[in-house]
Amino acid sequence: MKNLLIMLVVALAAVHADAVMSIGYVGGRVRGYKSGDSARRLGEGGADDLKKKRAVVNSASSKAKSITEKTIVIPEDWKFHTSKIDESARIKSLCGFNIGDVAKLPSRPVFDSEGNIVMTGKLKKPFRKCTQYEVKYSKVNHGLYSIRVFSPAQKMDKESAAAEVSAMAAAVKAKFDAKILSWSALPTFYIANMKVFSHQTVSVGSSWADIDKRNKLNGTADAMPEKGWAFSLELFDRVMYEFDPAAYKAKDEAAGAAPSGVDAL
Repeated sequence: MKNLLIMLVVALAAVHADAVMSIGYVGGRVRGYKSGDSARRLGEGGADDLKKKRAVVNSASSKAKSITEKTIVIPEDWKFHTSKIDESARIKSLCGFNIGDVAKLPSRPVFDSEGNIVMTGKLKKPFRKCTQYEVKYSKVNHGLYSIRVFSPAQKMDKESAAAEVSAMAAAVKAKFDAKILSWSALPTFYIANMKVFSHQTVSVGSSWADIDKRNKLNGTADAMPEKGWAFSLELFDRVMYEFDPAAYKAKDEAAGAAPSGVDAL
C-alpha cells in the first residue's frame, strides 16, 4: 500500500508539471527569484528570438486592450473539458492574491516560455518562512491562475525542514479545511487531495538549494556554495488557465441565433 501511495504521488507530480505548474522544483532546486530580481525573461536567441518576444508582447498588449473586466468570472454553464465546475470546492484567494484578477500589464512585461504573464515580488505578509511570490496570468484571458509563495534557502537540518513542510501543510489544511480533504505526502513534498470538480492543485514542498550569498556575511566569490532548505506553496487553477471569454461569448451568441428560415414562417 505504501509503494502504491508513493507511485500515486509521483504520478500526480508528473501531471502537475505537464500542465505547466511550477511545483517548486527545477533541477532539484526551488525555482525562485532573489529579492528585488525580475522574473527571467524569454531566453536569448538572437534576431529570431527577439521577433518571438516582440510577437508575444504585441499579442499580450493587444489582448489587454480588449479586456475591460477587473476580474475574470467563470460562467455557471461553462464546463472544463465536459466536466462540471464546483465553485464551492474552489479556493478563491491565497496570500492576498485572488484567482481571476486581471493583470495590470506593465510597460515591460515578463513572460514564461508559453507566453503567460509573470510577476514576482516580496509578500506584504509572509506565510511562515515564505517571503516572496511569483504569480502568473493566463495568456488566454489575463486572469490570475497560479499563485506561488516561496522562501530563500536557509540553514537548518533535515528534520527541521521536514517539520516545517508538515507545519506548512497543516496551516493550509486549517485555512481551507472544507476544500482540502487530505494530503498525499512524501518526506519533502505534499499534494492536496481537493474536493471533486475544483480543478485546482495545491502543493507544498521543500528543496535542498544554494543559499544566496547576499544573505551571508563575508562571503567570497570562489567559496563553495553553502546549502540550505527552501520552501514553497503553490495554488494552480486549471479552469482559469484555459477559460477563453471570447470563444465562450461567440458560442453563446451562436446558440442564441434564430434558426434558419424562421422569417419564412
